[in-house]
Amino acid sequence: MNFLTNGEKLKSTRKYLKLKQEDLVDENLTRGLISMIEIGKREISNTVALKLVEKFQQRAKELNIKFEIDNGFLLRSPSEDAELYCIKKLEQINQDKDIKEILATADKFNLLNVKAMGYNKLGDYYSNKKNYEEAFINYNNAIDIFKNLKQNETIPYIYFNIGYCKAKSLQYTEALSFFSLSQRYSIIYNDKKTETRAIYNIAKCYMKLNKISLALENIEKFLILCNKEENYNSYIYANILKANCFETRKEFNTAIDIYDSLLNENLDCNNPVLGYIYNNLGLAYLDKDDFNNSLEYFNKAEQLRIKINSANLCHTIIEKSRVFIKQGFYNDAITFIESGLKQAEANMDYEYLIKGNYELVHIYEILDDAFNLKKTYLNIADFLKILNKYSELVPVYTKLSIIYLNENNVEDAKKYLLMSLEYIQIVAF
Repeated sequence: MNFLTNGEKLKSTRKYLKLKQEDLVDENLTRGLISMIEIGKREISNTVALKLVEKFQQRAKELNIKFEIDNGFLLRSPSEDAELYCIKKLEQINQDKDIKEILATADKFNLLNVKAMGYNKLGDYYSNKKNYEEAFINYNNAIDIFKNLKQNETIPYIYFNIGYCKAKSLQYTEALSFFSLSQRYSIIYNDKKTETRAIYNIAKCYMKLNKISLALENIEKFLILCNKEENYNSYIYANILKANCFETRKEFNTAIDIYDSLLNENLDCNNPVLGYIYNNLGLAYLDKDDFNNSLEYFNKAEQLRIKINSANLCHTIIEKSRVFIKQGFYNDAITFIESGLKQAEANMDYEYLIKGNYELVHIYEILDDAFNLKKTYLNIADFLKILNKYSELVPVYTKLSIIYLNENNVEDAKKYLLMSLEYIQIVAF
C-alpha cells in the first residue's frame, strides 16, 4: 500500500478532477504556492486545505462525481494515513497473511500502537487455530509494546489470553502465573469482567495441579464476584468445578449432591452445560462402582453432545470406556477409546489424546500386549513433544526401554534409555 505525501495527494486529486493548477488560483491561493506544495517545498496550512477542499467538492459536483474529502485528508502525513488505514483493516481482516502485511506497514512507519494491535490480533488468530505456541509469542509481543506505550488497560485481557494458551497446552503452572498477572492488573485497572474470568481459571489450574484447597478458595472468590442472574452459565460452571474438586478428594457423595442441585435448576434441555453435569455424574458414580447409574449418565451426556456439543463428545466417549475397563470388558473399552481418540485428533484436543492413550496403556498392561503397548507409548510421546512436556517424556521412554529389555531387545532398550537421559538433562537445565 502506497501512502502519499501532502503534495502528492494534492496533485493526484487535482488530476483526478481534471483541474490545472491555475484552476485552483484565487486572491489568497497563488499558482506558485500550489506548485511549491505539490513538489514538497511548502507545507499545507489548515486555511489552504479548507480552500482546496471547497474547490475540489465544487468541481466534483460539476462532474457529477461522488467525492467525499475533508481538509484532514490533505493535512495528514503518510504516517498518519498509514495508521488510519492499518487500524481500519485490522477490524476487517482475519487471515494471518493479511495481519502480517499490516504489521509490515506498521513497522515501516514505526506505528507502535498498530504493531501492538496487530500482534494481539495475530495471537487471537493462532489461538483460534489451536496453535498455542505461536499465539503465545504474538500475545507476548503485543503486551511488551502496550507496556512501553503505557496502554495498561489492555494488559489484563492479554495476560488472560496468554494464560489460556498455556492452559490449553496443559502447562498449568505457567498458566497459573499468567492468570494471576491478569487478575492483579484487572484489579489495578478495575476490569471486573477479566478479573472474574481470571479467578475462575486460577481455580481450574489449581485443581489440575491437585492443589484442591487453593482451587476451592478461588471458586468461592469467583462465586462472590459472579452475579448469578447476569452470568448464570458462569455460576453453573463454577459449581461444576467445585464438584470436581470434591471428586478429586474422593468425596463422591458431596460431588453428586452438587450436581443434583444443579439439575434442579431447571436448565434448558439444549444447554451444553448439561453435558458437563451428566458426564461428571457418570464419573462420580463410576468412582463409587455404581456402574448402572454411571452408564446412564454417560449415555445422557453422549446423546446431548452428539446434538449440541460435538467438540466435547470425545471426553464422554473416552471416560465412558472406564465403565467397561473396571468390569473387565476390555474389547468394548478399546472400541470406545479408539472412537474417542479419532474425534479428539480432529479437534486437536491434546488433553484427551493423552488421556485416552493412557487408558489404552492401562488395558494393554493388563492384557500383557507388548506390541500395542509400545505403539501406544510412542503415540503419547509424540503428543508430549508437541506440547513441550519434556519431564513427562522421561517415564514414557523409561517404560519403553523396560518393555524392550523384557523382549531381550537390548539395542532398542538402550536407545530409549538414552533418550530418557537426554530429556532428564533438558528438564534439569
